[in-house]
Amino acid sequence: MPTSSFSVRPRPNYRRRRTITVLVLLGIGVIVVALLSRSGDGGGGESPTPTLAFTTKVAHVNQSKAADAGVQQAQGQAIEKMFNDYYQEAFVDPEKWGDGTFEDLKPLFAEEARSSFTKDIASLTIGQGRVDLKRVDPSASDLVITIYYDTKSRPMFAVAAATFNARGTLKKTGPPVTIKQKATFYLQRSGDAWLITAYDADETQNTPTPSPTPSAS
Repeated sequence: MPTSSFSVRPRPNYRRRRTITVLVLLGIGVIVVALLSRSGDGGGGESPTPTLAFTTKVAHVNQSKAADAGVQQAQGQAIEKMFNDYYQEAFVDPEKWGDGTFEDLKPLFAEEARSSFTKDIASLTIGQGRVDLKRVDPSASDLVITIYYDTKSRPMFAVAAATFNARGTLKKTGPPVTIKQKATFYLQRSGDAWLITAYDADETQNTPTPSPTPSAS
């Protein structure tokens, strides 16, 4: 009588396969998140460049009837934006400092004031600090704007008084640099824009004094 033979085939362990698949997918997810985080901060952990926003007060001086409220608001916002952008480029954003001539800022000045801007660039911008500083973090900074209107309630002149405060981080190891700048800008309406016709400005950068090198005994 012939003997029949058969073999028992093991049943596949689907639960184990599912567990391994889940672990693999989780591992891939962790890697992807890590790569995205690294690319988001530039790989060096450096915080993004801060954006300056002045604390602003605006006053309006009318010769006869008050200018339309919408006109007043628009003019105040235009001058505020002008100086937020100006200080962002002149002091806060190192990528805008370039060779230190700040040619992009010159169009904000009336033609007769542009040569003075070039001469006074040390007090109107980060100046020589662009060589030593890698980062500037602004702190509480104020902008007081006064706009003057003619007898037809048209904006003609303005005065913007800025007080800028910031902390600079040196490219080399060292304590932070205290940056303070005060400036009063006199503006005239030209077409649809405001131009700086004159200014008074003063700036200080408290560069830390290097620690003395110990003398050899």
